[in-house]
Amino acid sequence: MTRGATWVGRLARGLALAAVTFTALGLGLGTAAPAQADETIKLSLVMTSLTTSGTKADDRVTVKFTLTNTGTVPAYGVVAHLWRSRDPIRDQASLVAVADGRSTWGGWPTGTYLQVTNSITAFEPGASRQFKLSATLSQLGFDARGAVYSFGADVVATADQSSNNSVVAKVRTFVPLPGKGQVPLTSAVLLSSAPTKLAPSIFVNDQLTAELTGRLGALLNAAETGRSWLIDPALLDEVRDQADGYQLFDGTATTAGAGQQVAADWLSRFTKLNPERGARTLFGNPDTDGAQASGHQDVLPWSKTVSATVEGIGGLPLVVVPTGAVVNTASLPFLKQSGADAVLATNSRAAGALQQAGSGVRILAVPLVQAAAASTDPTVAITDRQLVLAQTVICGKAGQMRLLTTAAAVAADDAARPGWVTDRGLGALLASSPSRNAELSTTKIDRLGDEQFGELGRLSSDFAAYAELVPESAFTAQREAAYLRSISTSWIADEGAGRAYTDGLSRLIGRPAVSERVHLSVSPRFVMSARSNQFPVTVTNHSLEPIQVRVEVTTDNPQRLAVPPTEVITVDPGQSQTVNIRPEASANGLITAAAHLTTASGRRVSADVPLTIEVTELGIVAWIIVGVSGVVLVGATAWRIRQVRRRDSQTTESQTARES
Repeated sequence: MTRGATWVGRLARGLALAAVTFTALGLGLGTAAPAQADETIKLSLVMTSLTTSGTKADDRVTVKFTLTNTGTVPAYGVVAHLWRSRDPIRDQASLVAVADGRSTWGGWPTGTYLQVTNSITAFEPGASRQFKLSATLSQLGFDARGAVYSFGADVVATADQSSNNSVVAKVRTFVPLPGKGQVPLTSAVLLSSAPTKLAPSIFVNDQLTAELTGRLGALLNAAETGRSWLIDPALLDEVRDQADGYQLFDGTATTAGAGQQVAADWLSRFTKLNPERGARTLFGNPDTDGAQASGHQDVLPWSKTVSATVEGIGGLPLVVVPTGAVVNTASLPFLKQSGADAVLATNSRAAGALQQAGSGVRILAVPLVQAAAASTDPTVAITDRQLVLAQTVICGKAGQMRLLTTAAAVAADDAARPGWVTDRGLGALLASSPSRNAELSTTKIDRLGDEQFGELGRLSSDFAAYAELVPESAFTAQREAAYLRSISTSWIADEGAGRAYTDGLSRLIGRPAVSERVHLSVSPRFVMSARSNQFPVTVTNHSLEPIQVRVEVTTDNPQRLAVPPTEVITVDPGQSQTVNIRPEASANGLITAAAHLTTASGRRVSADVPLTIEVTELGIVAWIIVGVSGVVLVGATAWRIRQVRRRDSQTTESQTARES
């Protein structure tokens, strides 16, 4: 698996809204470890506020700072200067170039500085000073509307009380100046989470409960208060399942999940959202780039089939979120097969919410900037907000699409909704016509490795085998859903969690694990006292569902001894059942055999259990002895009866003679 953050991970750390802390390495915009005139000078410049009073020439830009000597030696001649570039930025590509540090031209406007200390007065270690700088738009040279300007401040100082000052700290940000008219803004929360459902009512862990009370709870709050929303059908399916009661599977046994009420509450709130502001994604947000590369054309049909079974999303438009939220000319034909209303992408150089790409695919363009980790630094919050507003200004009448994946992103969106934007719902945006053609840039993205897609074949085989063992199984009712969850883009950045999910599936329905839970108990030796006998064997089921199996016995000499398969029996979970095998012998002797379990079709379920069967003629000799004994007994009895009758007859004759 390739490493690196997925687009969701990048968004969660600030994509488009909690966007970027620009580093000051002599490149572009940002806060910085200060450039130093002397290795001993360490000054920290923190921007605490930035306001623009309007867009007219005499309106002012005012910025407040806190300057601190964080080093161990004093600084002299400390002066703070406003910095700006007079080049108006009107397009996405130029904005990204400045943000990336590829365009750094600018300077200090006349008369916009503040002397903190003079050349002989020390700014001692630990000293701190708050100050503000202000200038009119005319002073700054900001004379274009519907454009963005680079803006910031430089602090110069020296360590030796000389005039050899140099920049020791800097801050860079943007000043956006909106044009006439309102900018349509579509802010949508993405309701999606890493999969946890293995099968109906069976989950690999209780992580979803924590998400519903945390991140997903905050995003649902935002949707309830007017934001548009995108829902992953897999998430909705999991929430509905948990709301009805569910079990956690640890690989051997199940325990009751703790989040039933949490899921029920979240679901109740979700069902009340305005569907006109909503849309759905592909089921499980699968790695579409990896699927295309590995030839898995069935991923998109799987999503269509499974999504149709999820209640409450049938009328929603489909917005595909591809791997890394990136599209290119090679992926467009593949993604078009989904029949999506639009494909979300972060790599269009054109500004505007809805764009037209090749192959007739419509693009929901979300601005992508280099994301930074969340920070409490006020400079970060300000530069984030100014960058978002800069992107909004550039979009103009074409409107902007923002995608929110965290509570921090929602807060940043709140902070970047000035009076010159107007809300536009996602449904209304998708119903509009594209404003311009997409200009797709080449962007490297991470995806799942071939091993993960190779697992799909094994899972398919395991599901087929399990369906034969448990014909009425609830676990196999949603096998396509399990396939899609196993290749979720969530696993790109979290390989361990992805492995835990597929391992959970293997422990639940995989053939090796199932074989471990189904036991066949057989006596190691049988003695046949006749040509045909029957002997008991016992089947024990430690699985979670009833199984249907039969017992088959193979011998090393089937010509001398044949053992027909037993009838198919059903064994309930946690139960044992005994069935008889009926060997049929054609000759005497000791025969080696092995017993195992199979499905009704003959698919092997368990390993062989060795046994021996001894066939002896003692049974036949015994019957001969019994027969001969019977003949002797009958003959002896008849002879005795004749003797008794003869004696009685003689006695009668003697008595008759005496009476005469």
